[in-house]
Amino acid sequence: MQFFEDRGHPAYTPRLILTRYWMADHAWVRALFPNFYKVDDELYRSNHPGRRRLAKAKALGIRSVLSLRDPDCMPSRLERAACDRLGLELQFVRLRTVFVPSTETMKSLLEKLRDMPKPMLVHCKSGADRTGLAVTLHRHVIRGEPLSEARKSLHWTYGHLPMVKNDIVHRMLDAYAADSARTGIEFEAWLDSAYDPVALNLAH
Repeated sequence: MQFFEDRGHPAYTPRLILTRYWMADHAWVRALFPNFYKVDDELYRSNHPGRRRLAKAKALGIRSVLSLRDPDCMPSRLERAACDRLGLELQFVRLRTVFVPSTETMKSLLEKLRDMPKPMLVHCKSGADRTGLAVTLHRHVIRGEPLSEARKSLHWTYGHLPMVKNDIVHRMLDAYAADSARTGIEFEAWLDSAYDPVALNLAH
C-alpha cells in the first residue's frame, strides 16, 4: 500500500488496512446496502463508496465526488487513490453529525455543490444525515424547491432516523424555516445575518 507509506503511515500493512476498512468502518455493510440514489440529473447520493462503486459511478457518467468525511481518515485516503486512478475529481467538506457547521463550512458546501463538475456524487459514511443535509440544500438553495419538499431528503428511507445525536440538523433547518416564514429571507442571506451555529450547538 504505497499510497499510505508516502503519507507517513508505514505501520499500515495491507492486512490492517483491509481489516480496519471492512470491519471497523463497516464497509461490509455499505457493500450490501449502498444507499445509492439519483437525486436529479446533476446529483447522486450514497454512503461511502468503495473502489467498485466508484467505477460504476464513472460508468454512469458521474464526473466528481464530494465527500463529507474527514479527508485524512483511512477510507478517505483509499477513496482518493481510487478516484485518482479513475480520473474522478474528489473534494472534501468535513461535516460532523452532532454539530452544525460553521458559516464558512456551509458556504463552502454550497459552493462545491454549485461548481463541481456534474453529474456529481455526494456522500458521508452512511449516506443518511450529513448527506441528507447536503441534498436538502442542493434541492432548496440551488434547485429552488420549497424547504418542506427538500427536507424529504432527510428521511428514514435513506437511513436517517432523527434522534438526540443528529436532531441538531433539524434544529438548524427549523430555525431557518421560522426566520424565512417571518421575513422571507433566503438561505444564503440567512447564513450571513442570522445563522448562529454556536448558539445552536450549545442549545443542543
